[in-house]
Amino acid sequence: MSKQSKAKRDARKKKEPARPIRRLGSTLRPHARLVDAAGEVFGGAGFRDGEWLMVLAGQVVARTESAAMMIAMLRHAATVLEAPGRTIALNCSPTLEGAAASEALGEGRTLDEYLAFLEAERAERATRAQAPAALH
Repeated sequence: MSKQSKAKRDARKKKEPARPIRRLGSTLRPHARLVDAAGEVFGGAGFRDGEWLMVLAGQVVARTESAAMMIAMLRHAATVLEAPGRTIALNCSPTLEGAAASEALGEGRTLDEYLAFLEAERAERATRAQAPAALH
């Protein structure tokens, strides 16, 4: 291969139009937002291809089929993102809340009870993860 062929290939690539990134699957439909009092959006959740996707800083960071689990994760993220003088609010769509309430009802609980149960589970896992390995 000649030294000029790389230069020609690079020049040809520069002339070609940029190809957009193709996403597989359907469009992400937003259903929740984490916002502060100034209206700044920190993240949220959407629904795509049968899954709830949690988005923070423009990146999908978690996915689940459970609407209630998504609300629990968003509530926890709001708590973590809060700082002195900054309160983060969670705004959910009726679709997300309705799906989560249906899940909770299937577990024999109200939505608030079920979300409290999921938060308690998360806290217990976090405590176990921080415990020394000798105690396990």
